Amino acid sequence: MKKTLLSLALVICTQMNAQNLSDVLRYSQTSLNGSARFTAMGGAFGAVGGDFSAMEINPAGSSIFAFSEAGITLDSRQLTNNSSYFEGRGKDTNISLNTGQLGVILLLNETTGSGWSKVAFGFSYNKINDFDSSLAVQGTNPQNGIDQYFLFHAQGRYLDQISQLDDEEFNDAYLAIGEAPELGYSAQQALFGYEGYVLNPIPLEGSDDSLNPDINRYASNARPGTNGYTQKYNHTASGHTRKYTFNLSSSFQDRFYVGLNINSYAVSYSEIADFRESGYSSSSGLQSLHFNNALNTNGSGGSFQLGMIYKINPKVRLGLSLNSPTYYRLTDRAYQFLNSEASTQEGNIPVRLDPGIDIIFPEYRFNSPGSVRGSFSYIIGDKGLISVDYSQKNLSKATFRSIDFDLIDSFDALNKLIENEFAPTKTLQIGGEYRITPFLSLRAGYVSEDASQAGFNNSRTLVSAGFGYSFGASTLDLSLQMQSFANERPLFSQGLTDTVLLDRENRNLRITYRVKL
Repeated sequence: MKKTLLSLALVICTQMNAQNLSDVLRYSQTSLNGSARFTAMGGAFGAVGGDFSAMEINPAGSSIFAFSEAGITLDSRQLTNNSSYFEGRGKDTNISLNTGQLGVILLLNETTGSGWSKVAFGFSYNKINDFDSSLAVQGTNPQNGIDQYFLFHAQGRYLDQISQLDDEEFNDAYLAIGEAPELGYSAQQALFGYEGYVLNPIPLEGSDDSLNPDINRYASNARPGTNGYTQKYNHTASGHTRKYTFNLSSSFQDRFYVGLNINSYAVSYSEIADFRESGYSSSSGLQSLHFNNALNTNGSGGSFQLGMIYKINPKVRLGLSLNSPTYYRLTDRAYQFLNSEASTQEGNIPVRLDPGIDIIFPEYRFNSPGSVRGSFSYIIGDKGLISVDYSQKNLSKATFRSIDFDLIDSFDALNKLIENEFAPTKTLQIGGEYRITPFLSLRAGYVSEDASQAGFNNSRTLVSAGFGYSFGASTLDLSLQMQSFANERPLFSQGLTDTVLLDRENRNLRITYRVKL
């Protein structure tokens, strides 16, 4: 591959992008996070208001506060991944402790007699997603090996586009291929496959020359053993999405409430996917393989919300909120290496392919779809309330876009895949609160969310409970939520797409302290 060295340490890949369907879920789905009262009632606060987290889902809710307030929430999270891959089973647990939410509401009471009786200014910080997780699985795949991943990226490419030149170092070839506009990341994966002895060129018709640069078809050099390929997969992730909400709302005659939110997001995500394969037959040209991929994503985003709450009478309230799409600008940085052992006429030889350089992908846009939420609440005098929220988000409308006009069509295939693979997601949230004494309240909630991805069951359910105790000028709230959801994730986004089945259990304990200002 002809060298065009622009950097000794960094490579910019412009043709093939590292983004995939997992990114859509990562940046479009959110967990039930927020204050303890909010989470104890399943987040069904669209027509309730009067809570820091309530104003995040319906901006009109801040003007229902009776006093200016400030609050802080501490969150303890335990995530357990029960995984299975063919006959293999795994169980991994992550525990974290965070400041999950901060909020402040300032109220101005109107006395001019215009009918607009109150104006509220609010700010909240909320960690809407926590990506910390790990899983480790091992299984015997009877049919598919990692060779399918490298074949996917190699087929149709000329041999001199995915191989080293004579006397060329691997990292130089890796760099040059990544910089070539017509090659990029995909061809780099094919380079790993060819130089790692995973692939064999198929000579052109009528020829036995396996080094002809015009070759563009390849066969696997791997042969499974009697039972298939033994595969080990370890995945660890960390990071979060933070949301900062700036709120303005007002009430008219203490009956009609309207509000606006301007939201800012900060994204930080890291993952390491470590894959090992063995169990090849003695006649296989490939005897072992270790493929490691690391990814770091950072970026920011913005969105806005409009909301209203209407009191039909002292007991019944209706709420409606509209969420714009969230507009992200993200940057990915990746690092990968491959170790293999090849069987040759001279015996087994170890191969280590480590480019020693990061892949820095051009900054790109991701637009997460907006949503609509309808809400109902019934106030039981001074004893409590029952509330129901119903919302819908269509993930098939998620889109990736390049910021560089020269690459404007580089995400077209992925966007078409998103359109075909995802469907509208419907979420039902039910919550209740009962006041035992003027100081002590009990709460409970339930959440059910449909599967959002065609062919995969990633539906989610959640139950929650909690209590609150009022000291007069301040309040202490506690909630416990238990969430279980099924999920399926492919080992790789192309080629080797056999799935790891996940049964996830998420337990959150939250404590919120609120004080009147």
